[in-house]
Amino acid sequence: MLKLYQFPVSHYCEKVRWALELKDLPYRKVNLLPGPHVKKAKALASRSELPILEHKSHIVQGSREIITYLDNQFSRRQLTPEHPDARKLAMAWESYADREIGPPVRLLWYHTMLEHKDISVRMLSQDGPWYGNMMVKFAYPRMAEAMREMMNINDDTARQAVGQIEVALNNIQETLGDNEFLVADTFTRADLAVASLLAPLLMPKGYGSIWPETIPQPLLGHMTDFNSRLGWVEHLYSNFR
Repeated sequence: MLKLYQFPVSHYCEKVRWALELKDLPYRKVNLLPGPHVKKAKALASRSELPILEHKSHIVQGSREIITYLDNQFSRRQLTPEHPDARKLAMAWESYADREIGPPVRLLWYHTMLEHKDISVRMLSQDGPWYGNMMVKFAYPRMAEAMREMMNINDDTARQAVGQIEVALNNIQETLGDNEFLVADTFTRADLAVASLLAPLLMPKGYGSIWPETIPQPLLGHMTDFNSRLGWVEHLYSNFR
C-alpha cells in the first residue's frame, strides 16, 4: 500500500494526490500537523518538507521526485513524455511551476489567511489527529509567527507575489495559445504541476481539501483579478481530476 504523508491544504501535496488518483493507485493519506510534522518527516527522510511517499521499503520526498518515482514504478497513465524533447520541456515547466508559481501562490494565500485564526486553524488541522484542532488553536500565535518568518510574508513580499503570479499567468497564456496542453498533445506532469500549484487561487472541486466558505480581503480581490485567466486550470480539473 502506498502511503502519503501530507497537509491537505498544500498544493505541492495536491500534485501528488492528483498523480496517484490519475494513475488509479490506491493509497493511504497520513495528515500531519504543521510544526509537529517536522519530527515525523525527519524520521522518514532527510528534510522536514512534505509530501513524502512511502512504498514498501522506499521513501520518496518532494512532489517532483514522487511523480518521477510513480512513473518509473507504475506504467499506467504515464505523466512523463517518452520523447526526449517533450520530456525535457515537461520537466522544465514543472521546475518553473515549483519555483515561480507554488511559492508566490502560497505566500499570497497565507498573507491574508494568517490574519484569520478561525479559518486557518480549520485549514491547518483538517482531517488530522483528533487533538489537532485544539493543538493548532493553542499554538496558533507562535505557529503563525513562525510561518510568516519562514516564508518571509509581509506586505512587500505579497505585492511581489502578485507580480510573479501575473508573469506566470501571462507565460502560460502565451504558451498555450489555442492548445489544450502545455507540452505536445496530451496531459503531462507539466499541466498537472502548473494547474495544481495555481489551484488555491481558484479553489476547484476535487482538490482534496475543504475550502473556506468565505475568502477575506485582500486575497479575495486578488483571486477575482486572476479569475479570467484561470479558465484553463478549471478545465483541467473538470476533465482530468
